[in-house]
Amino acid sequence: MPGPETRHEPDGQSALGRQLSDAFGTPKADELVLPKDGVVAVILAYNEVLRFPYFLDHYRRLGVGHFIVVDNNSGDGTGALLAGQADISVIETKQPYRDYKSVWRQLLCDRYLADRWVIFPDVDELLVYPGWPDLSIGDLTRYLDAGGYRALFTPMVDMYPDGPLKDLSYQPGESFLESCPWFDSDGYRYNPLKGSHGKRYKTPVRHVFGGTRERLFHQRAKRPRTVLDRLLLGSVFSLRAKTRNSALGRKLDHLLFKLVKNALPSPAAVQSKVPLLKWQTGMRFSGGVHGIDRQVAVAPDWGALLHFKYLDDFRSKVAEAIARKQHTDNAGHYLDYDTQMDRLMDEGLRYAGSRRFDGVSALVECGLMRESSGLASWRPGSDQA
Repeated sequence: MPGPETRHEPDGQSALGRQLSDAFGTPKADELVLPKDGVVAVILAYNEVLRFPYFLDHYRRLGVGHFIVVDNNSGDGTGALLAGQADISVIETKQPYRDYKSVWRQLLCDRYLADRWVIFPDVDELLVYPGWPDLSIGDLTRYLDAGGYRALFTPMVDMYPDGPLKDLSYQPGESFLESCPWFDSDGYRYNPLKGSHGKRYKTPVRHVFGGTRERLFHQRAKRPRTVLDRLLLGSVFSLRAKTRNSALGRKLDHLLFKLVKNALPSPAAVQSKVPLLKWQTGMRFSGGVHGIDRQVAVAPDWGALLHFKYLDDFRSKVAEAIARKQHTDNAGHYLDYDTQMDRLMDEGLRYAGSRRFDGVSALVECGLMRESSGLASWRPGSDQA
């Protein structure tokens, strides 16, 4: 249970207070009341009335103690849905998402959540991890603390329905997994970022790429794959490859990656995040929560963010994103979605490599989740406990 509430009184003349007021366009961001302990979720939202009921149910069942929701000018009733819920603090802002998405998270965490566990899910993402659903997020963070870890790495796993998207009729509060239980079981890789971005954002050392989004939307490469490419992608850069954390190991990774990068799709969407962090003041994200600008002790275990983009509002969400132009590259990825929209609506997303999610063991078997012997022996009910 969350401890007593702590009121953080505004000191309007402080530099951080001024930054908060400027970034959100309201002094409310400097006047929140939060529980003293427990995991806090920081969420950026725009028009999410369809997903919020089940999203909140999932994270409350995990044991998240409080939600800070930045409502970026929603017009679909999101604000009314969230109002009056004791475990939710809402900050309404009209500031442009594209300019402030990282700043909002960072300032809130610096102000309220230093040295506390924070989770950063989007409203279409459900965090799962080894031991879910029996292992609470509080117990997971206690395991992470005991091991000296300050972050959990997660592939993003796109989930989709059995048939055409036009046949979906999802209703608020229904299980995301019952509507969209399928995911791509193959077609992923685990490699470093290219160029200066990878050098600036030191955690994680590697990211996951591929999966559903690349299969459907991003297949262009500069050259065909060779035997060497297939060998490296099937071993050094496979999902099951070990992370090289040393400076020499990172350099070797980048050298080997140069050999294959021209055989890989471009653009390539990052399909992993570091959504669960013990916040350190001054941390900076790479746009979303894909990378952090300092070295952080990441657990050997992987969770997963089950990603529910493909509900029956997919067409309207894509049109909305293109019109707002608040996402990376003026919503360039959403333009790619739009070119395939009619096919997805009529044919759906399933293919020969689709697998039905029947628990986290399905992700472990595909390499999309990892459980160390430490966590396996630590958590209650484990065969090794």
